[in-house]
Amino acid sequence: MPSNRLEDGRGHFSLLVDDRGGDGGDLLAEVAESFSRVHSSGLKSSPHQASLTPFHHSFQRKTRWVNTTFHHSPGNRKSKNHLYRMGSSNYWNDPYSTENSSALGATVTSQGIISLRLHSGIQVDTTIDKGIRVLNSQSQIIISLSPDGNSASLIHPSGLVYAYGSRVEITTTDPTTGNTKFAKMFYKGVSFTSDTSALVYLVDQAGTRTTSDTFSDLSGDFSIPVFLHNAHYGSHMVRECKKICSQTQYWITEDGTENWVVNGIRVSQTADGLVRVGRGTSKYQIRTSPTNGTATITTPSVHSTASMGIPSTSSSSSGPHLFVKRGERRLHSDGLTFIVRNAGHASGFDEFNQLKVY
Repeated sequence: MPSNRLEDGRGHFSLLVDDRGGDGGDLLAEVAESFSRVHSSGLKSSPHQASLTPFHHSFQRKTRWVNTTFHHSPGNRKSKNHLYRMGSSNYWNDPYSTENSSALGATVTSQGIISLRLHSGIQVDTTIDKGIRVLNSQSQIIISLSPDGNSASLIHPSGLVYAYGSRVEITTTDPTTGNTKFAKMFYKGVSFTSDTSALVYLVDQAGTRTTSDTFSDLSGDFSIPVFLHNAHYGSHMVRECKKICSQTQYWITEDGTENWVVNGIRVSQTADGLVRVGRGTSKYQIRTSPTNGTATITTPSVHSTASMGIPSTSSSSSGPHLFVKRGERRLHSDGLTFIVRNAGHASGFDEFNQLKVY
């Protein structure tokens, strides 16, 4: 498969991958190899992981063009217009799907990924290092967890969440106006802005004030680099994966719930499609439903839930929501309002995208 890693003379690198043919597993391996080469050469991925963007890197946000997926470690970026793309915009072009996509149960892909295909369009992928990636194709939801548990991602119609290290980045888009809002939880507090806002705000210990900050463009499938971060996979891992797969435990309870234990990861699915995935004790939990489009991911450092619905000013209606919590920092969005909280202070955007301090 042809691929090129190009430098534009300013320290920016782009990875061009020809995915018009060939084995999808090779595509994933090519991306991971480039990710490893970049890190070994002293470069830093943007903002945290490698990305997968077949033949498309340029995008426009606020009149600034960026044509890069990897860059040298920058100094402090002050402008909020520096938004970094993190992957392919086609979430559902799975680059390592199994050869027999109609088969249910646990299988091993040619790139050493254990894939558990469930009913109602749910797929649970895992590496031997216990990295997890859950795809809910009916509701267009993807949830992933890195093998070390330090990174997690949620891709949902109501918003995007990317947790890495001590930071959490969130993006939501107003379904009626198309206005995109951004937030970042980090050591200073919670910063936030929107496409139509000329300012960036920070909610810290003292309250709400203006600031300058950078936000990541989460428009691509950043779940794959989270899932494969420092993971062992590839064709050389197929034998080991098959051995693990042969030890899979499976049973059905009286209420029709199917249960699996694959490589120490617990998976259950109820008759209506609700899937629960657990790793360790109760520290790492993933839930999603193809029926109502809900999703939850819980780790020791971050908790996030999301649901789908129709935005409405009526308090009795069931609208969409996105909730993210890290320590004392919180964010809630219902499609119209966007509220962040930190250290007893709260502010955000109202339904008219005006700053509101609570």
